Amino acid sequence: MLIAIPAAALTVATLLLGALWLLIASALKRRRPGAWWRLLRWHALLLLLHAFVTLPVGLAAIAPWFVDTRGDERSYAGPRFAADGTWELQSRESLAQERAARSAGAPLAERSPYEVAVQARDGATLRGFHVLPKTGAPRFQALLVHGLFRGALELETAASMLRELGGEVLLLELRRHGGSERRRFTYGRDEVDDVLGGVDWLRGDRARGDRASSERSDRGDGQRGDDSAPATASDPTREPPLLLFAVSIGTAAAARAAPQIERLAALVLDAPMDDLRATAERMLAGGEGRGGAIAEPFRWILLSAGQLLGTLPFDEVRPAESLRALDPQVRVLLIGAGDDTRMPPVSVESLFAALPTAADRKQLWICPGAKHGHVWSHDPATYRARLAALTLHL
Repeated sequence: MLIAIPAAALTVATLLLGALWLLIASALKRRRPGAWWRLLRWHALLLLLHAFVTLPVGLAAIAPWFVDTRGDERSYAGPRFAADGTWELQSRESLAQERAARSAGAPLAERSPYEVAVQARDGATLRGFHVLPKTGAPRFQALLVHGLFRGALELETAASMLRELGGEVLLLELRRHGGSERRRFTYGRDEVDDVLGGVDWLRGDRARGDRASSERSDRGDGQRGDDSAPATASDPTREPPLLLFAVSIGTAAAARAAPQIERLAALVLDAPMDDLRATAERMLAGGEGRGGAIAEPFRWILLSAGQLLGTLPFDEVRPAESLRALDPQVRVLLIGAGDDTRMPPVSVESLFAALPTAADRKQLWICPGAKHGHVWSHDPATYRARLAALTLHL
């Protein structure tokens, strides 16, 4: 339907214009014999052209420029905390209530004190939200990466759990998402620079004043300014272990980045992607992309056009192959959802089996009954327990 309806609409539009022209020509007695049949035959061919070329190729060409955080999450402005330092989780519903309140005259929220600017390694400017442990120095650092059409809001639940476990967390928004720079989205190819830039930021490749500012010592989240500055990357003996967390399509960038991160301690991939083309096939076939399912052969034409145009870099985004270069000593937790059609359990299990990770350092959890990207809400207790078991050894 995503192809058929627009193709029919384009054809009808020019058909109506052609019919209007023929009516005018008829009124002026300038219409040639058989003009109506020729008009219909040409538009039958145009319908095929639009369906098999114009729409699939056009969608493939422009799709990366329409990637953005879903509309009901764009107003997310950062984490919030109770007076005792407890993370107050937000949701799409809470954001909708706040938008309604603002339309009724409520004041706009001020810029979050947790918001930070992160420089990707290719120069893109990204928005992140940096939160320290509730008390004490961080036991570890955690960089979190969201999925397609989402943003930092999606990461709040996992980030709050990691913070409770003693982690210093950075919720990173990829390019073309949230408050980050609107560079073309490449489904994990260029976004690897976003992830590596987040690692640089956490490890201190920025002004130290960002982390130890007086603003953070009295902002009411229970974080102490004197514990705010962990050791620099130049002092590995004091550097907190680094954990990389990603969900859904964000796992493509994380999987490609992980082998490049020195001294990476742990990797958590929730709904991990195995292969970009296979994932795109499943999403478009199952109607889980924006706009509904695309039937064959239109799906094949769209994906092939995207590959030829370079907007769908299938040959470069193969997370399963990237993970084969991972240091075997990095602890890995793969999380799958039992009812996930985008990254189904069989693909997660295959990814797990191919990991080079030592057997005692990798874990697989397929949560029965959970949907894609919702394991943490389907079974939060087990989710936290899995993270706790992983971070215990960092």
